[in-house]
Amino acid sequence: MPPDFAAQLRAMAEVIMRVGVNLQPRQPLLITEPYELQGVHPETVPLVEAIRSAASTLEAGCPHPAIEVIQSDPARLRALVEADDRSGYKALVSVHTRRLQQHLARGGAFLFLLSSQPQLMSGLPAERLSKFDRIKWRHLGPVIQRLVRGASQWTLAPAPTAAWAAAAGVSVPDLWETVFSALRLDITDPLAVWHTHLAGLARRRDELNAARHRRIRYVGAGTDLTLDLPRSHAWCTAQLTSKAGVPFVANLPTEEIFSAPHKNSAHGPVRVARPVTYGGIVIEGIELEFRRGRVTSAKATTGQDALQQLLATDNGAGRIGEVALVENVGGSLPPDSALSGRKAPPTWQTSSKLFHHTLLDENAAHHIALGDAYRFCSRALLPLALNSSQVHLDLPLDAVIELL
Repeated sequence: MPPDFAAQLRAMAEVIMRVGVNLQPRQPLLITEPYELQGVHPETVPLVEAIRSAASTLEAGCPHPAIEVIQSDPARLRALVEADDRSGYKALVSVHTRRLQQHLARGGAFLFLLSSQPQLMSGLPAERLSKFDRIKWRHLGPVIQRLVRGASQWTLAPAPTAAWAAAAGVSVPDLWETVFSALRLDITDPLAVWHTHLAGLARRRDELNAARHRRIRYVGAGTDLTLDLPRSHAWCTAQLTSKAGVPFVANLPTEEIFSAPHKNSAHGPVRVARPVTYGGIVIEGIELEFRRGRVTSAKATTGQDALQQLLATDNGAGRIGEVALVENVGGSLPPDSALSGRKAPPTWQTSSKLFHHTLLDENAAHHIALGDAYRFCSRALLPLALNSSQVHLDLPLDAVIELL
């Protein structure tokens, strides 16, 4: 590990606790990963312990917060799917979901440490993986929707592991260095830098909302996608506020400003710039064609069966629920935009680097997302123009953006 690893790990924990979760005095915290692993990977123990330490020093004189950690067993998950043991998997997911519900009932906050496992389910039938995914979301979906609607604070953060490093083709120390850089820990005062960064994102969000653009176009190699923005659309950032009035940041890192398009408006071809991980397998070389909002053709160089199963999940899986711009990595805006011409300094983001992790890949490129739209991206009382789906899959694009 790098010689300053312990100090960087402490700084990462401070940023997660103070900027991301914004844990309140006496508020309990649950650390887990409900999306793929049903708990945090065993290799995340050093980060979990640093977070415990950071949480215990949030406010002097207050009792230490209760911190619960749910551990994952990746080998057991793989074995359940290999054996097609749906009842065993259902029992596992049910117990996990019940613990999430109980924690939420206590007013607790959530930290989801995501450790990419892109080959966990490699070689298993796509149809079987799709069935297990449906089981998971039948249980987990309602809890996640409550969190998205502001029931409490929640934050997603990357947690390096050996399997993730191997998939990305780097050493574990190098992967940690990338994560530290993405979380702005290579700065003297990362907390101050984060507050400045978030304020900058908020200003750019407000500029876009004031401009009231009605259409967004992504143009690049193999991509010429146009979508309409509903009159009631709202540009947002990952800076959210719970119903209790506590601000938090839903994912770290965060470089994006996003909104929700009209579900029936997507038109044109899309070539996805990076491999995407879904359900423990990798899908590469995705190319899609949209007509009247829906995918009309789809192909991939690897993971074709998984892509088809994903698109067949429900009626909204083949439609777009999110459009997002990430200015720091290039792209363009209209000449009259208050944002045009603004250049950010070089960062950890490079258009050619593949991170094999949703949080890093989506924040390193302009992107769209298949599936569910965030309802807070609309000012409408009943946002009927927005897409609904069990799926929400971010697709990074090597494209520039036009806002019309």
